[in-house]
Amino acid sequence: MKSLFNESDYQEIRRRLETLQADNSRQWGKMNVAQMMAHCSLGFEQATGKIPFKDKSNFIMRSLVKRIVLKAVKKGDLGKNQKTFPEYIVAGEKDFRKEKQRLLQNIDDFYHSGCKNSMGRHPYFGEFSKDDWGALQYIHTIHHLKQFSA
Repeated sequence: MKSLFNESDYQEIRRRLETLQADNSRQWGKMNVAQMMAHCSLGFEQATGKIPFKDKSNFIMRSLVKRIVLKAVKKGDLGKNQKTFPEYIVAGEKDFRKEKQRLLQNIDDFYHSGCKNSMGRHPYFGEFSKDDWGALQYIHTIHHLKQFSA
């Protein structure tokens, strides 16, 4: 399974991110490319503790939904036009260059943090292994890179 804690998978993500341009058109969804990068950064920032999160896990999220999501991760496809958790919705204009640099930095921080330490809880899925974190962040980022043909 691909993971952002594998050096080659991490480098693949970085290379693909570098190819993004402000005028990349989306293949699905509502976000533009700068909003997408801001959206992805929020997940990395919560995972690394840069921004705090309120634990919104409950029995259904920790059991059923977590299993469904991890099954999709193992399958390698999150599906198009899935509902986004409210705090990850990005609206308004974003600066492409700033968001690209922010996301690259967040991916670097996630990779280096995860290679050295265990990762914490997931805001919705509760206890989350380091392997699950690496795989989820990899597939989520790839999902959005595909959204913009990168």
